[in-house]
Amino acid sequence: MLDSALGAAILAACAILAYAGSSALYITNIFRPGTLVARGATALGVAGATLNLWALYERAVVLHSVPYRDLLGSMTLFGFFLAFLSLVLELRHHDRSLGPFLMPTALLLLVLALLARHSPAPAGPGQKGSVFALHVTLNMLAYAAFAVASALSVLYLAVVRSLKSRSTKALSGPASRLPSLGYLERANRTSLGVGVVALFLGLALGLYWAMRIWWPEHPGWALDPKIAAAVVTFVFYLVVLVRAHRGAPPVSTAKLSLIGFALVVVSYTAVNLLFSRLHAFA
Repeated sequence: MLDSALGAAILAACAILAYAGSSALYITNIFRPGTLVARGATALGVAGATLNLWALYERAVVLHSVPYRDLLGSMTLFGFFLAFLSLVLELRHHDRSLGPFLMPTALLLLVLALLARHSPAPAGPGQKGSVFALHVTLNMLAYAAFAVASALSVLYLAVVRSLKSRSTKALSGPASRLPSLGYLERANRTSLGVGVVALFLGLALGLYWAMRIWWPEHPGWALDPKIAAAVVTFVFYLVVLVRAHRGAPPVSTAKLSLIGFALVVVSYTAVNLLFSRLHAFA
């Protein structure tokens, strides 16, 4: 067990180094673009995400449960998903302009989680198995996808504002290598779609798990504030996604994505830490 715990810490430290190198190269590519720099940023991002996931697996071996039942463990998974989604969007849309923003965020989350590492309470009998693991994992994937949509929305609004302030309607210098409006719009819809599907599946698995595990001991489990927050978040983002695919103005989609992410932050932090008894972090 000591070897696994030490291995998880070493892997997390290596992931931090890879994320740091990737972040530096992505940012360098904005000011001094080059093929080797760009490919190096992507390669280190892939290495960091792989090491991050491996570290989570080693921690799961130590805990005999999912390694993200606590806030710090979930931050590690959150960082992985941000890096993973950044790479997926890069491959999907052939654009590296999002990396300078998401890779440093993944790096920060992993550093905070490693510096404040602690062992959560022992896992209960219901906090093991594939259903519980998939429920938590899919919910975290949804939150990460909505975080990416929020980042894309901020960039979209910033680029729109910059273009409006210029008579030429074109950016120059390093600013010209920021994401295009078309890319940001497409990537935002992709992120919203991933988040909505992941949250729907995560909620469905969570309801199934609760019916089997919580019903005998906690018959009022459906009234837990976390469930209400998750359902409200899902309905809100589903409406945003449907509007976007029906041709709603991208600016309104961006603004709604930011409002929705406020719901995610409240659900992820305040609800778990202050209001929910059944979903409290271990």
